[in-house]
Amino acid sequence: MKTTHTPLWLLLCALLTGCQTLQGERDGDIYYSPGGAYAIDLSVNTFRGQVSLEETCTPHAGSTTFWDGSGRMFRVDYHQAEGNPELTVPRFASDLTLFNLVLNNYLRDRIAPAPMVTSVEAAHREFLQDAEPRSLFAIVSLDVDGSLAPSENAVSGTHYYGFLLFKQGELIYVVQHRQPVMMPEKMKAVLLRLADAMEIPGRTRNETDLERLRRVLARMAPGGKREPARLCNAG
Repeated sequence: MKTTHTPLWLLLCALLTGCQTLQGERDGDIYYSPGGAYAIDLSVNTFRGQVSLEETCTPHAGSTTFWDGSGRMFRVDYHQAEGNPELTVPRFASDLTLFNLVLNNYLRDRIAPAPMVTSVEAAHREFLQDAEPRSLFAIVSLDVDGSLAPSENAVSGTHYYGFLLFKQGELIYVVQHRQPVMMPEKMKAVLLRLADAMEIPGRTRNETDLERLRRVLARMAPGGKREPARLCNAG
């Protein structure tokens, strides 16, 4: 990932003022995440074809899901490391401890409670000490029974989700991808390429830009049939 040097006070102001600044945009092929947490070039070859997206945010975190033209899913989340009510992070924790705590939070509080998920297992964990910054790579296997939640349109079977967690400044980033079979090296390569395409930090934007993005995403909808992406709202 590329890092630009923005004053720390400016980043903290962007994070602590709530969703007034937690909004993203797409400017040409560059997408700017909520809160100015990162920017990413959607023309990178990690994505195949046209990219559509959906984003959500809180004052402490943001999440953007990307679908490429082949229907493949990618997601980038970020979390404020300190003062985040959704995470219990001990002071002075090592990077590895921090990443494992966040990953376990995903497994316990975000994935396992889903009604269609019958089992969750961290099938692979690897601390990438040579990465810059150091990262935790993991693959989670999910057994899904779509009949348990018909309204979710879930596909029954075993699914594999890859996670790449790293910390930059005051934020913890969680880069994710889904694959149909267990392929650790391929999963790792995809996640590292996506992380390398991120520029940290990104930039914030105003309400006029947010409305412009809604119109752009509506035009990007395949065949005009998909509703505009759900975006972060002020307030």
